[in-house]
Amino acid sequence: MTPFVLLDGVHKQWSPTVRVGPLSLGIPRGEIVALLGPSGSGKTTVLRLLAGFEAPDAGRLVIDGEDVTALPPARRRCGMVFQHYALFPHLDVGENVAFGLKGSAEPGAAGQKVAEVLALVGLAGFEGRKVQELSGGSRTSIRRCGSARGASCAR
Repeated sequence: MTPFVLLDGVHKQWSPTVRVGPLSLGIPRGEIVALLGPSGSGKTTVLRLLAGFEAPDAGRLVIDGEDVTALPPARRRCGMVFQHYALFPHLDVGENVAFGLKGSAEPGAAGQKVAEVLALVGLAGFEGRKVQELSGGSRTSIRRCGSARGASCAR
């Protein structure tokens, strides 16, 4: 079975003593994986490499059969939710999600894409609500929606 996410010999090095990898890992579709390790061990770096915020020095990154190693973050159909990612209080839920999805939807299809990702996280119909009206859990879901470059990564 082909893994949904594949890191094939991924390596990133900043200095002779600071590096991540080489790392090879295959994750089947629908599986939940935890990256565990002490502070500074490279957990966040692995996620930044996968999302495209860092470029590997060697190796391949594959998502759903597509080699994304050289693709910019906006074209990877995948995103990253940061621990302290701020929502814009002056925008409604739909506008916050649309802001995060900029560049990932076809022109004129942004409204449909917003509705799709909100439905994926159980918040269909929340587009017009203010973020201040939402619980902490719902706000986290909104952050996930804004990082969902493709429906396959939001599931």
